[in-house]
Amino acid sequence: MTEFPAQNDTEKHFTQDNPGNIRIAMSSHKNILIRGIQGVGKITNTMKAVRDNPNVYYIGNPLDYEGKRRPGSFEKYLQYIRSLKGDLSLVEDISALFDASSDIILIIDEIYGRSAEQMEQIGRLLDAEHIQVIQIVGCMKYMGKLIEKMDIIIDLHHDGAFTVDKALAVAACGIFGKNEPGIFS
Repeated sequence: MTEFPAQNDTEKHFTQDNPGNIRIAMSSHKNILIRGIQGVGKITNTMKAVRDNPNVYYIGNPLDYEGKRRPGSFEKYLQYIRSLKGDLSLVEDISALFDASSDIILIIDEIYGRSAEQMEQIGRLLDAEHIQVIQIVGCMKYMGKLIEKMDIIIDLHHDGAFTVDKALAVAACGIFGKNEPGIFS
């Protein structure tokens, strides 16, 4: 797996180029959380950021961060994502990733509505040395205890990005996520 330097002043290098901002984070962090409001382009910018990378895998979610089904249909959503990166590998069985023999980039789209078993598996993926994880969320509160495993948290906006202090994110998840059953167990 790529060696990631110690935390640095990544945010000082961010620009209005969000795919570029994500690439900057990828060059120095293993577990990356991308969050932002609806329509900011979390998945679009992420897919553009990994467009030229090999071994990119995607775990989808038919639900958004509010628990609503994605507009149109999930199949159309997947078609759109595949149009951004034709060689993207869709993951149907999370457990198969633990046996991967090469370094991979894994994009996990939304955490909302995932079972306790899936959350446990995602936690193991965040710990796996050969897997760089990019977690996409609309709302951090659904990250639960997994927030502690993130190396950098990027808040996307239409005109750029900034990082969120990890201690603040952990505290926010602890406060706002308390009403979400199962995510802290």
